[in-house]
Amino acid sequence: MHITKENIDEFINGTTMDCSNMDITYIEYIPETITHLHCSNNKLTELPHLPEGLVILHCENNNLTELTILPESLKYLNCYDNQLTKLPILPENLMHLNCYHNNLTELPMLPESLISLYCVANNLPYLITIDNFKEHNTLLKRKEILEKIRLI
Repeated sequence: MHITKENIDEFINGTTMDCSNMDITYIEYIPETITHLHCSNNKLTELPHLPEGLVILHCENNNLTELTILPESLKYLNCYDNQLTKLPILPENLMHLNCYHNNLTELPMLPESLISLYCVANNLPYLITIDNFKEHNTLLKRKEILEKIRLI
């Protein structure tokens, strides 16, 4: 099933769009008024452009291989049980990240605002938890510095 401009109103209630558990394979677009998007347990391989005011994104249990640019307003990202190999830059105010059971080989810088992080069952070189994510960020910063030194 596809979500198009013609049938999208069936999935919208106020500022929430919910198309979970419906065998959706494609979403044409998401209105800018949406703050909560629930598209879990479908057959999505990609997401369209996300609204700038999106606060909550539930896209777990799909066939996503990558995520589009995440809006700065996002506070909660649930993208576990997909085929993601990497995540885009994460919003500075993200508070909850659940990205377990993917094919992640690396994580980007993690926001200081995180209060919950669950990313086990991936292909990460080391375990990253809410207790050690600041060390992960330090390692990434050191790697960036080393790359710059090599270019000199």
